[in-house]
Amino acid sequence: MSKPALTELLHAAVTAVGGTERPGQAAMAEAVAEAVDDGHHLLVQAGTGTGKSLGYLVPALAHGERVVVATATLALQRQLVERDLPRTVEALHPLLRRSPQFAMLKGRSNYLCLHRMHEGVPQEEEDGLFDPFEGAAPTSRLGKDLLRLRDWSDETETGDRDDLTPGVSDRAWVQVSVSSRECLGASKCAYGAECFAEAARERAKLADVIVTNHALLAIDAIEGAPVLPGHEVLIVDEAHELVSRVTGVATGELTPGGVNRAVRRAAKLVDEKAADQLQTAAEGFERLMELALPGRLEALPEDLGHALAALRDAARACLSSLGNTRDRSVEDEDAVRKQAKASVETVHDVAERLLEGSEYDVVWYERHDRYGASLRVAPLTVSGLLREKLFADRSVVLTSATLKLGGDFNGVGASLG
Repeated sequence: MSKPALTELLHAAVTAVGGTERPGQAAMAEAVAEAVDDGHHLLVQAGTGTGKSLGYLVPALAHGERVVVATATLALQRQLVERDLPRTVEALHPLLRRSPQFAMLKGRSNYLCLHRMHEGVPQEEEDGLFDPFEGAAPTSRLGKDLLRLRDWSDETETGDRDDLTPGVSDRAWVQVSVSSRECLGASKCAYGAECFAEAARERAKLADVIVTNHALLAIDAIEGAPVLPGHEVLIVDEAHELVSRVTGVATGELTPGGVNRAVRRAAKLVDEKAADQLQTAAEGFERLMELALPGRLEALPEDLGHALAALRDAARACLSSLGNTRDRSVEDEDAVRKQAKASVETVHDVAERLLEGSEYDVVWYERHDRYGASLRVAPLTVSGLLREKLFADRSVVLTSATLKLGGDFNGVGASLG
């Protein structure tokens, strides 16, 4: 049987979603199909009302190989997964003679962690939520949120935070979620077989179209450990946001609060000398940060360099000591150690990056009324990273309502690598 024409597929999809065919949409679909089939890159500016989601979904579904679609906003992700993809797949089934599968995949911390929920390892000791060290009772607001989350954990099929309505505060959510560094791993976790994040990854492995966000795309590119299944086609919608989202993921930050959190988490899991060394380094860093003025640092001041070196060395000592737990009475010791290791590794890695002083990084102080001072480091540009990690091995289609600057794509093309 001959392959159905793209115009026929697009007509079926537009009819299914109750839309109207537009010349710009058809031209976009043809351009996307050509890029995907020939393996080259494509920049498409498609304004509001042009039906751009179908302009790339139809050729993506017709392609027959796995495609990743990344967006910047939750609203567009929901539109794709809850409306556009189901209707389009149904409409194209008689023509394609197959039903392409699709799935949404987010970062691990977006999914409820059953281990943390049931075993009660807190994100922050001072929050007073089932502290394994102090056994404190829950505070009222957080306690209410946690009770809601417990009930929801028995009902939800996805564990996706965005499916919980009304939502809970960030302060509550961190009590029941983990970062990739904090995760025990499915094979070592008592709840591995029920893990929401692992289930989402398994669904993604079976999908023809994976819908994700720019942040996870950046994590997949930067961290070296693949999160997304292998794919030869990437479509980036809301592409004008991509550089800022990737830069955000590539930004390191040190705050007195974050360093002190690492101290608390490591204190009972390392030898006394290492714990004292990290505590002393944290106090020195905090004293300096109290005097920090917002703005860019062209070079590290000598006193800041000494403070960062002390932090890096103390964190390294703690990491080498974390295998020897001092207090075997700590419940769920593996999870507590993993959490401590994640916090200390972050302190070590950011301090080391700051001390390296790469000419490709920019360093600055920020100050917030609520959170105090922070020391941040970010790449001056992510174009090389995008070129090497995202564009080198696959066909990439980037689309947005606002991509052209000064009438052409030269500016955005340079920033995107």
